[in-house]
Formats: sequence, structure tokens, C-alpha cells
Amino acid sequence: MKLSAADLKSLSVFLAVTEHRGFAGAQTALHMSQSAISFHIRALEERVGFTVCHRGRQGFELTERGTIVYERAKQLLSSVDDFDSEMSELRSSVYGTLRLGVVDNTIMDVELDLQGVIGEFLRKNPQARLNITVGSPDRLIGEIANGALQLGILPETAQMEGLQHRQVYTEVHGIYCAKRHPLFARDSAQLTVEDVINHPFVVRPYANLQELQSFPNAQVGAHASNMEAQALLILSGHFIGNLPHYYANHWVERGELKALLPDQVEIASPFCVVTRAGRRPSLIVRSFIQELVARLWQQSHLVEAYKGDELLPKTGSTDDASFD
Repeated sequence: MKLSAADLKSLSVFLAVTEHRGFAGAQTALHMSQSAISFHIRALEERVGFTVCHRGRQGFELTERGTIVYERAKQLLSSVDDFDSEMSELRSSVYGTLRLGVVDNTIMDVELDLQGVIGEFLRKNPQARLNITVGSPDRLIGEIANGALQLGILPETAQMEGLQHRQVYTEVHGIYCAKRHPLFARDSAQLTVEDVINHPFVVRPYANLQELQSFPNAQVGAHASNMEAQALLILSGHFIGNLPHYYANHWVERGELKALLPDQVEIASPFCVVTRAGRRPSLIVRSFIQELVARLWQQSHLVEAYKGDELLPKTGSTDDASFD
């Protein structure tokens, strides 16, 4: 089967329909009418010679052969995007689609400022496009390995053969409990590690129990696949657990969460950019990483500058300083 531009279009429509579990979601994503989407699905089925999906009142479902078409189509269209990027490199211009993966709630990390990085990257490279996938580190690692994603920004995990990890910054986490938890009312100054480990923790499996390094005898009462799930279980009052300070502050300020042993326990969570190993990343990937690193450098030096004498008042103590 020799593919034409029309076939590639039909495959991209099929991917959108599959990933949105039906025509309705794909209509919004593709800005296409239902009849136009139906046309492309029928055209694809005529080309391959079999039904790829069932659609109707009972809902949307891939056929067994349709599932294979979906997986192969993802690989094919990713390769087309990579070809675009490689050709743009020969022209010394950033062109094509960057397929980026990030973990949940990254948008709330003001020190990372990923939205600022994206904005500057797209401003400097107007011919570039950006597709973002939000998922667990395990899922993102798998999609980078199979080529569905070109780049991931995620917590450091066990290194996988064929991938390259570059540490770019570190999140600082603490151990938190909710207002409904019995430790919330305890005097922080009198709280001990022994007091804490008598209560069940919620942990994220991909962190390999690094969250419990300061609590070697702690009991794990629940597992959470991502940060939001972990926060929900902590806020239930049944568990204590690890959260980034920037994320927990929303509930701390409302009196719903409290850091436990804040002067004794802080957890450093290194974050990495992850790409496939074995060949130099494409120009579009390198350009995004450069923008990310530049923004992190700028952020870290801004923080250091605020700590330094040059931005402090020339008279009076630092206790009187006020920064708006």
C-alpha cells in the first residue's frame, strides 16, 4: 500500500478519533464537521480493506485490526514529524512539531515557569508547532522510548536503556497531613519522626519509595499514580505524604494542610529532560531544551540576586526589607 497525502490525512483523523474516544471530541480538536470526519474514516477503511472501528449509539470501539492500525499510524506520523524536523535542520530553521511530555500539575511550578518557556520558544520559532502530553513518568518514559514523544520533562526515575537523562532542576518537597488528620493538631515543635511513622503514608510507585528515605520504618497505606491523586488521599485525612511545597501551599494558606517536621525533613526531587539516546536530538528538541535551561538559569539567578546585597536596602536590616 503506497501512502498518499490524503492517506496521511485520514490516518491523522483516525488517531484523533481514537484518542478522543469518538467523533464528538475529535470534531473540536480537529475543527472538522462530523461528516468530514466520517469521510476520512470511510476513506481509510476503503484503503486498508477492513473496518477499523465501530461507531454508533453503543459508543466508539476499535476493532482488533483497528488497534494495530492505530499503533502503526502513531509510529508513522511521528516519523513524518521527525522527518520535517530533520529537513528543517538542513535549512537551519526550527520547523515541524515538537512532541513534549510533562507530568501533571507542572503548570503550577513557578520556578520552572514552563508556560514562559513555551511562549518564548514559539515566539522565537513561529514555524514550530507543539503537542503536549500530560502523563505519569512511567507512561512518558514508554512513549519517549517508542518515539511517540521526542522530549519529556519529568522526575528522575530508574534509567532505561536507550534513553538519555539530563538533570535540569530540583523540586523541594515536604511531608504533609490534612486538617482531618490526628497529627494536624499536634505541636510541631514536639513532633518526632517516631510519631510520624505510626501513621500510614501514600506514595507514588514511580518514586521507588524515595519519599520515605527519612522514614525507613514507615507503613505504606496507599499508592497514587500522580500528584493530584496523592493530594486527594492526603486531604482525605487518612494518610500523610510527600508534596512539592509550591503545590501544597494552596491548601496550607487555607489552613487545610500542614507540613510535618519542616525543619527536619525536606526531600529533593531532581527533574530531568529525557530524550532517546544514540543520536543527536533534532534542532527543534535542542532549541526547546536551550530555552528551558536559559529560563531556569534566569530564574535561579533572580532568586540569588534577591538574596544578595545588591537588591537589599542600603540602610537598615534585612528584616525591614519589603519586596513587592
